[in-house]
Amino acid sequence: KDTAANVFPRCVSLSLFLPDTELPDDETVPGGQSELTGLFVERPESTTVIKGKNVTFMAKVDSSDLLRKPNMKWLKGKWLDLGSKAGKHVQFKETYDRNSKVYTYEMSIIKVVEGDAGGYRCEVTSKDKCDSCTFEVTVEG
Repeated sequence: KDTAANVFPRCVSLSLFLPDTELPDDETVPGGQSELTGLFVERPESTTVIKGKNVTFMAKVDSSDLLRKPNMKWLKGKWLDLGSKAGKHVQFKETYDRNSKVYTYEMSIIKVVEGDAGGYRCEVTSKDKCDSCTFEVTVEG
């Protein structure tokens, strides 16, 4: 069943409205929909990959201050939700450390092709909190 929370995204990237603009960590999204927070304790980093090789990106999220499990979205470009592309070429893994209350999210691209090059974004949301980060993939060979 679609609820308003599922239909309307809570974490809106300012880059959709203001190209080439970074949003400071302590500011809120226009409309006050949610609070941008420093949920990431580790962010995926830009990398160069040889065509045909595999690459894995990792994001770690501190959930100690969250009321519920965070939701992670991996996107390519501005809009393409990679969750819909899960399969042999793009794979996802999620683990949780009970002691540190840290979720680890991984996205792997298997046998990288030139079309995988470009900008990526991961967005984490949990109720009224959200955080996002961007990274680039360059393909060589």
